[in-house]
Amino acid sequence: MAPADLLKPLEGQREETLRLLDTLVDSDLDVVVRGDGRTVRQLLYHLIDREHEINVGIRQALGGDISPVRLVERPPGPPDLPGGWDLTRIRRELAEARESLRQTFLAMREEDLDLPIRWPGWPARTIRTAIPYMLEHEDSHLDELRSALRRQRAS
Repeated sequence: MAPADLLKPLEGQREETLRLLDTLVDSDLDVVVRGDGRTVRQLLYHLIDREHEINVGIRQALGGDISPVRLVERPPGPPDLPGGWDLTRIRRELAEARESLRQTFLAMREEDLDLPIRWPGWPARTIRTAIPYMLEHEDSHLDELRSALRRQRAS
């Protein structure tokens, strides 16, 4: 399977995330999600941020760097002023993060999928075996978002 074909499940998941985004109003972004207390806005930002970091890790591997991906420690939430990321900005950032990842995959060859990618806290993986993790990561957070929004709308 060509590297770009492996993006299809991720793109399907992203479409699901964007469909949820279509149901939101700006005030929904401040709903607190159970667990670590992040808001919907912060959790969506987290998805964007991690996708950029995974893309950096894949590009590191493509360049021959097998050192662990260097995560950037950030304060919780968006780096903008509170409330600075509205639905339009979040949609644009989600699309840009995915397009950047798509461009990385389009430039890959089949054998590149078996390059090691090291992520802090992950067992050893290849680019190919990181894809299911990426899919599950977004899917699990989407479940958290849906749950938080159902609770909010029921109250």
